[in-house]
Amino acid sequence: MSTSSINYHRWVLVLLLVVSVFRMVGLYFSPVNLHGDEAQYWAWSRTFEWGYFSKPPMIAWVIGATTSVFGNAEWAVRLSSVILHPLIAYVLFRTARFMYGNDMGGRTGFWAAALYFLMPAVWLSSGIVSTDVPLLLCWVLGLNAWAHLRETPTLKWALLLGLAIGFGMLSKYAMLFFLPALLLCTIFDAKTRRALLSVRGLVVAALALGILAPNIWWNIQNDFATITHTVANASLKGIPFHPLELLEFWGSQTGIFGPLLLVLLVMALVAVLKGKLERKTVMLALFVLSPLAVISLEALLSRANANWAVTAYMAGSILVARYGLAHWPRFCKAGVWVNITMGVILAFATIIPAFANMVGQANAFKRVRGWPETESIIARAANAGHEGRNFTAIATDNRLVFYDLLYYGIEKDTGLPLRMWRNTSYINHHAEATASLAASTVADGPILIVNYYRDCEDGPAAEFTNCIARVHAHGKLTFAEKLREDFIRLEKLPPLTLDLGGGKTRKLNLWAGYGYTPTDKSER
Repeated sequence: MSTSSINYHRWVLVLLLVVSVFRMVGLYFSPVNLHGDEAQYWAWSRTFEWGYFSKPPMIAWVIGATTSVFGNAEWAVRLSSVILHPLIAYVLFRTARFMYGNDMGGRTGFWAAALYFLMPAVWLSSGIVSTDVPLLLCWVLGLNAWAHLRETPTLKWALLLGLAIGFGMLSKYAMLFFLPALLLCTIFDAKTRRALLSVRGLVVAALALGILAPNIWWNIQNDFATITHTVANASLKGIPFHPLELLEFWGSQTGIFGPLLLVLLVMALVAVLKGKLERKTVMLALFVLSPLAVISLEALLSRANANWAVTAYMAGSILVARYGLAHWPRFCKAGVWVNITMGVILAFATIIPAFANMVGQANAFKRVRGWPETESIIARAANAGHEGRNFTAIATDNRLVFYDLLYYGIEKDTGLPLRMWRNTSYINHHAEATASLAASTVADGPILIVNYYRDCEDGPAAEFTNCIARVHAHGKLTFAEKLREDFIRLEKLPPLTLDLGGGKTRKLNLWAGYGYTPTDKSER
């Protein structure tokens, strides 16, 4: 069969349907518990707002939509990812097919969709819920709108571009990385310039700003909580530079886009810089370079998580499909098969815990195992009381523990409020902003403290003493000492130790605290 006779539109739909069904079944039967971040997003979704402490509101809205229909099971919380990823891939197919004139029945479009849909990060992302997925949908819709605007500058495509940017900003502020690429296209590409330096550009800007305006107002009303957190999360340290962080970031991209395809992407970008590709492909590459350049700089100045530049792989999938099929077709297709292998291994590790342990991935799953059992043990301790007295509240010192306990029903199982014990004078996250342990919220009875942070554990006397001395040498207190400062009496209970499989355990210290009187933590 010649490539010109292949119906690539049909085959892309088959690919998306078959893989999505596989992922849906895996999601439904997965024993993986919610990560603390996922549980936090679920907690946000119980009350729709225009913003939350660390993120814009879209993730909460999306989870609220799926759980309102299917309930609050883990798979229902994560369902949006399995639904949105094939939509993203399909828009990529349509975008590439439009840009490259339905070449040989849409071959570039098919492979662009396949490159994205089968990349390791999407296999992983299809089993969790995160802010990246709605962001990527908005990003690729924006890319599609830009591609059409430069060829057919009509109000329809301007409206789509404005909607994509606006709702992308409500998904994650990383949508900002789209704007430098769009600006550079406006400067250096005559077609983009004609499309946007007109009333259409004003429509794009006004619509995007109008959609974002409620979130801006929410931030104003809440001391710019989300914006401040986003800036703090960047944690730019400046000189001296951190080249090892930069190398680590780029190394992690092999697990995002795939090892062979990342090499091919770099080769394609080099070809762009050498002027070997057509004009529209050069402009397309700007939407790859913008997030990669910004996050690489952030990694050099401070640090960067592997997923922070994931938006680069929207245009990156099209670029690699276009360049790879033309110059390195076998290498390109081999890269896809490598990614499929990585994805299938990850899928089986997610569904079968014993397989994850066998391939040495127990550490990667330890934070999403054993939370119902953890909650049950803590609930029994809370219901047992202390010294014949009932506990009046449960408090933890870790955000992720807080939200996992909340999701898995600690308040329902104990009838006690779950609170955050604060280690600092300033608010660090949403749980501290909304559920801080305050003296007025607890009665005279004891509080059950669930202690995650443990710097000096009980052990051999000399080792324990040396640990405390090292902490004090830096002018700090151990966590146990910080806790004791806030209570008249603090009694240590038997710790929680849970086998998570694969040689991993979860250990949480439990305390009974009496006479809670929070101290001034401004000097800590």
